[in-house]
Amino acid sequence: MLGEALQDPTFRQDWRRTAARYRMFLHLDGQEIAGGAEPGQRGRRGLKTEVVEAVVAQGGAMPVHEVLRHRVRYFCDGAVLGTAAFVNAVFEREQSSGRRFGEKRTSGARRMRGADWGELRVLRDLQKDVIGT
Repeated sequence: MLGEALQDPTFRQDWRRTAARYRMFLHLDGQEIAGGAEPGQRGRRGLKTEVVEAVVAQGGAMPVHEVLRHRVRYFCDGAVLGTAAFVNAVFEREQSSGRRFGEKRTSGARRMRGADWGELRVLRDLQKDVIGT
């Protein structure tokens, strides 16, 4: 991974790509190794081959059903969660009632980071530690 970061300067700035690559690395390195039939050839417990192959086939990207098993800050700190239309409606209602979001802000819906969330949007754009363990 360090080699990739040195050759491609955008690698360090693209967290989704970096996290996916790191997840593949962890799974490949932690794969179980079967012991040999001869004495002295020991195996190692680890991740099942099927699990590792699935992660590699997905390019290291974590599917939404796995992301939801982690602490997702959007659910507690994102303020409003829903479709873009829903989040924008809440934004407009709050802005018309006197709550200020900033003079330059024209819409409420923000893309969620950390996974492929599809059409889900939030009102508050989180920058750090979006998904915990």
